[in-house]
Amino acid sequence: MKEILKTIQRLKSRLSEKNLKTVIIPHISADGDAVGACSAFSLVLERAGIVNHILTCDFLPDYLKWLKNTDKAISYQEKAEKCKRLIAQADIIFMLDHNTTQREGDLETVVKNYTGQKVIIDHHPDPEPVDFVISDTRVSSTCELLYTVIREIWGIEAITGNVANALYTGINTDTGGLNHNSSRPETYLVIAHLLELGLNKAYVHENLYQHNRISRLRLVGNALLNKLTIHPAYPVAIIPITKEELEKYDYKEGDLEGLVNIPLSVESVMVSIQITQRKERVKLSFRSKGDIPVNEWAKEHFNGGGHLNAAGGQSSMPLIEVVQKVQDTAAWFFEHYLADYKHS
Repeated sequence: MKEILKTIQRLKSRLSEKNLKTVIIPHISADGDAVGACSAFSLVLERAGIVNHILTCDFLPDYLKWLKNTDKAISYQEKAEKCKRLIAQADIIFMLDHNTTQREGDLETVVKNYTGQKVIIDHHPDPEPVDFVISDTRVSSTCELLYTVIREIWGIEAITGNVANALYTGINTDTGGLNHNSSRPETYLVIAHLLELGLNKAYVHENLYQHNRISRLRLVGNALLNKLTIHPAYPVAIIPITKEELEKYDYKEGDLEGLVNIPLSVESVMVSIQITQRKERVKLSFRSKGDIPVNEWAKEHFNGGGHLNAAGGQSSMPLIEVVQKVQDTAAWFFEHYLADYKHS
């Protein structure tokens, strides 16, 4: 933590300079932690008089667009040249909730060629070396870490009610409603402070969990009823979803949020993997119970990584082949990381 605080103080000095232009970038397929961090940090920079733009390689999910300043986000898919221009003009790029430019989709090459300063604020392991690395794998979420960054640079008064709502959104969603990666007392102290600073928990929960669409419920219901299978030899739930099914149920970004966690409610299931076919690639979401390191599975076989209990991956292979690869690599995973497990 001492090194992190030193880096924050260096960043504080840099941000005290006048007429700065900044860009904020979340990872591809931004989730609640990434969008919450972008919203909170954009609001704080705005209040400090620092010009900032949120740039996305794709699109922010609909279920998070109630967060302040997300309506100002600029998508590379719609305005590529504007994104390139804003990055070229920026003094600093903030990479939030990801540890490498490889997680920035179509923005990756643009950011790699950028010659200004970069800042990583993140909680994933092995961040790439940039000018300012503020990374702590112990925290529940990037939003929990960002709370410390904001407090140390601008003081606690910079955390308004809207900022608190955004930070809590990240903490809540990245822990599955405080279900995993949330056993540090410090996490709950941060939430308590956010409540003191104006967090409207009921409002956040309403927006996150009570604005479902019928089409989303049917998509999730179809996935659980017709697509969910259990590996024949290992306690692994697999949910493959085709792009045709996404179209049939009028899929919107974020509609599958939380689906991968549901099979873990079955006592005998230890790992859950959602495999979703998108236009360019097949995406995988891994979740697990206890100390089962699904990030190793994602990293070794599916060009991904993440946390012990929550990881992601991707593949350019057809969906059916990705499903087969998951089936085939289950034995490798359990032999390497759960040697004591005896399958029938």
